[in-house]
Amino acid sequence: MRLYSIYAKLRRYNWKNYLSLFFCIALSVILVTSYALIYFSPTVQIILPDGGDSRKQAVMIFAAAVIGCGIFTVYASTLFFKNKSRETGIFLSLGASKKELRKMIFSDVAAVTLAGCLTGIILSFPVSFGIWNIFRLVIVDTREMVYRFGFSGLLIGLIFCAVIAFCIFLLGIKFIRRTDIIDIINECRKSEPVREVKVWYGLLGILLTAAGLLLGYVFPMFLFDQFHYYLPKIWNAVYGLSFIGIYMLMVYVVVHNKRGKHPERYYKNIIPISMMRFLGRQTVKNMCVIILLVFAALFAIFYSPILLTAVEDRLQKSPCDFIYTYEQRIDQVDRQSLYALAQKHEIAIKDYRELHAIDLIIDGEAWGDVVNGKINLIYEEKLCYGTFYRASDFAAATGEDPNLKPGKYALITDTESKDRKKSDITILTDPVTQESRKITCAGNVSFDGALLKEEELFVLNDQDFDAYYGHLPDENKYRTVMFDVDNWEACYEFGKELKDEIVARTPKDAAIFWLYDKYGKQKAEERSEDYFMDISHPAGEGGLELSPVNSQLSITWKYYPYFKVLQKQDTIKNMAVFLMLFVYIGIICFAAVGVICYTRGVTIAVNYKQVFVDLLKLGASKKYVNRCVKSQLKKIFFYPCLVGGILCFAFTFLIFLANDSFLSAAELHAFFVDIIIGTVLGLYMAGIYFLTFRKFKKTVGLEEKV
Repeated sequence: MRLYSIYAKLRRYNWKNYLSLFFCIALSVILVTSYALIYFSPTVQIILPDGGDSRKQAVMIFAAAVIGCGIFTVYASTLFFKNKSRETGIFLSLGASKKELRKMIFSDVAAVTLAGCLTGIILSFPVSFGIWNIFRLVIVDTREMVYRFGFSGLLIGLIFCAVIAFCIFLLGIKFIRRTDIIDIINECRKSEPVREVKVWYGLLGILLTAAGLLLGYVFPMFLFDQFHYYLPKIWNAVYGLSFIGIYMLMVYVVVHNKRGKHPERYYKNIIPISMMRFLGRQTVKNMCVIILLVFAALFAIFYSPILLTAVEDRLQKSPCDFIYTYEQRIDQVDRQSLYALAQKHEIAIKDYRELHAIDLIIDGEAWGDVVNGKINLIYEEKLCYGTFYRASDFAAATGEDPNLKPGKYALITDTESKDRKKSDITILTDPVTQESRKITCAGNVSFDGALLKEEELFVLNDQDFDAYYGHLPDENKYRTVMFDVDNWEACYEFGKELKDEIVARTPKDAAIFWLYDKYGKQKAEERSEDYFMDISHPAGEGGLELSPVNSQLSITWKYYPYFKVLQKQDTIKNMAVFLMLFVYIGIICFAAVGVICYTRGVTIAVNYKQVFVDLLKLGASKKYVNRCVKSQLKKIFFYPCLVGGILCFAFTFLIFLANDSFLSAAELHAFFVDIIIGTVLGLYMAGIYFLTFRKFKKTVGLEEKV
């Protein structure tokens, strides 16, 4: 019988090893490519703001998923080569040349890798399309939720395939180059033991994990806030401390078993601990990958609650049912038109009031050149526009009197931030006369409604306000309309028609992003330069298309009206793409975690089947053997999921603190929702655990019922 015929028979006999490698490659490619197809689709790229937190978080989660899937695939390939070692060693001992074996093994690896990659690439299209449309069916279906193919996503998938193929063949070259035949034959019997470690090893792992998070996330923000210094991107490598710390902590969890003051506990656990030590490195690698994927999945899923709870919190606190603001140059919905529309819908308007506002030029610091990471702030007496409301209007509309004297102004904040924010404006300049005057901040006033989508709004003394108001052009004047109704939750049709009418009456040149500064545009034109906001997002195009069916206006448009009833009922529709993107990556990451945990559990059962059989023959009770089985699975399931969950909660907590230096009511509510989500996902992992436990017992020959 020829060598190739024998090898072919062995291939058919060991088909499960080939299938396992194929499945792992295909799964990793599906997970990475399907997410890349969605993330890089035009639908998502248009909606995610450039440089925004949403885009940064999506990229970070994607990077974690890519690393986790890559490590998982490399680990699967090492198991494949380990299982090939015995037959390879025997062929070498019978006189087969390495050249012949290399050709046969590499042809098999190439076929499995190619098949896995192609299958993953092909299936990623229906998987991403199917899950996208499930979201449309279950959550919401808007025109923004139309699936559109992104070539960049396919390119990312192909690059991932090339990288994992390179890694697999690199391991194959290393495998075939070994010369000691006995070592090759016994490779499949070799374990990867981990030596005993002391308590300090685990404590150091915890410290390194915390240090990586603090130095990687908190420290750069501290430097920027206090010293206006950007750390170079290479500084992100400090997150590696967390990876080292997690590895050390998992090593400690796997192998530590001190006799201490309870020797009976030590001897009860000596067998399962010793069994785990023999496969310690493999187990620790798997645990680290699981932690990474659990962290990425939870972090992605946790993004949704904060979006939704922030909206709910504003609904609860807002003192007004309907608010909309517009430039006075626009023939917008006035009081007469508003009452006519309300009468049409049989709605009684209460507490109608109007606030007047103006744009004045304010001073401040602008970013200059960045030298070696240091941002040079340049003070400008005429920096940008600031929007100021008349003090008496504000007092009549909100019930809070700023009590401002001439030459004074107040910063408008929400109630929670009233004592935490401050303004440093010292000079106001008239946009018409270009005359400047000094002004002083008299403190903050609170209002929990949404007057206008601006970073900061101000209240100005009546006398000062009227001095400017009389000669300013309508382009610099705003009117804010506020009113209540008897039952705002029953006014959806009225609110929708009013919003549609506001959008329809707005001219194209008022379709501007909420950070758009008209004075900044004026300065750019004076320098014969293009204004950066016009370059990135031309007014009236892309995400700012003024259309009643464009749900993204609620996120981006400066003059989008704030109606409680629309906020309550349209929130999911307006944020559908955000919710879909982040929940989707959470789903696929947890799917990978379930597969990895199940596969690793079954692998341990196969490797240690004889040990468990011998324990039963030596007289060990089934109860004790079951406890040993549970001890093995606990290391794989419980500890990685717990550590990944704790890390995600800790990182989310740091993000909340970094936003405004305190936890708001909405963020606390989001934490509560996150705990519920974590519990549900814990039940999912418990289900995978029990499936693995049953398969484990079948593999080692234990009865179903003990």
